Amino acid sequence: MAKNHGILVVDVGTTKICAMVGEFKEDGLWITGMGVSPSYGLKKGVVIDIEEATTSIREAVDKALTQSKADLDKLITYTSIAGTHIKTTSGMGTKVLKEQEVTYEDVRDAIEIAQAGSKSEDRRILHALPKEFVIDHQKGIINPVGMTGKRLEVHVNLITCNASTLQNLLRCFQKLGLEVNGVVFQGLASAEAVLTPEEKDLGVIVIDFGGGTTDVVAYWNGVLRLAFSLPVGGELLTNDLAIGLRTSKQIAEEIKKEKGVCLRELVNGDEIIEVPGIGNRPVRKVNRQFIAEILELRVKELFELVARELKKYMLEETGKLDIRSKFGSGIVLTGGSSQLPGLILTVDQMFDLPTRIGLPSNLNGIGDEILAPQFSTAVGMFYYAKTELESEEFDFPEGGLLEKLKRAFGKFFKK
Repeated sequence: MAKNHGILVVDVGTTKICAMVGEFKEDGLWITGMGVSPSYGLKKGVVIDIEEATTSIREAVDKALTQSKADLDKLITYTSIAGTHIKTTSGMGTKVLKEQEVTYEDVRDAIEIAQAGSKSEDRRILHALPKEFVIDHQKGIINPVGMTGKRLEVHVNLITCNASTLQNLLRCFQKLGLEVNGVVFQGLASAEAVLTPEEKDLGVIVIDFGGGTTDVVAYWNGVLRLAFSLPVGGELLTNDLAIGLRTSKQIAEEIKKEKGVCLRELVNGDEIIEVPGIGNRPVRKVNRQFIAEILELRVKELFELVARELKKYMLEETGKLDIRSKFGSGIVLTGGSSQLPGLILTVDQMFDLPTRIGLPSNLNGIGDEILAPQFSTAVGMFYYAKTELESEEFDFPEGGLLEKLKRAFGKFFKK
């Protein structure tokens, strides 16, 4: 990893912006500063107002830098991205080997060839993740370096995003004078923070239940198989409560956090909650079970969408709809909305898979408040950055990632 460099990560979410400053030492990851600000100018993970989004990012970054006392010029910056424009596609690259023994350079070249065959003007490749390597028709190779052969083939999963959506996100950082060195899909980052290698190997689904989006990644045999983002999250639950209870979104959000349960059987049917009306309307008394009914209906609808995408993938890959056959480790829920009481049991019942809440762990530095699911993405971005910085492929492009993208997608950056 590059020496004398700390890392600044900025998780750009729909409901909050979270910036963290940290560095890796011999005893692990140290977080030295954190800043959280309300997110404005974004909808369902996508920037819709650059000025408002820039202001929100600036507030979070300033807080993190003030707490860490870090020199911004010495920090490597990563940001996150989500939204329905995130797609997973397959790619394949082949390289004829000059020397019989496969080198790291051969692997890198084969992956670059796989990416080159999938490039388009309106899409940007965020991640190229190898599924398997093939040497002279020998399949199922995980690490080909040091092996011998005449022909190296790599099959990759490519996580891509909309080029203009990425451009608008990077514009926010450009306006702040920040050079972005890497962009990470939020679901992938969260998985890095909450999964174990054993879970990835046995098969696991990570569902990052955020405020405006729900990001999903799936692994088996230690390889990422699928990644997608749905335009629904905790905000939708709040909106449903506001309509059902005929109250403001602010009050609905408070009721959701304090009294919300997404499984009716967990609620005492005699419990009554007072709900303030809008304007000068009187307070209404509502049975807590009614609140649970609203939340349960929407949660089940949301996770049916997740199940539908997973079954579609399973049918294409295996010819079967049974999700359980590949995901023995079950489901890991994370993200701010994953803390809704009753959610673990609901998801467990719907998928018939063991379910747990995923929390970032093994952190040093500032207090335990960051050991919560709403910070999984930010923490996971550090681990993703560490892997990339340690790889031989990483360099620091002059002018940052935005300049690199301008060269690749010049016409999208014309004034």
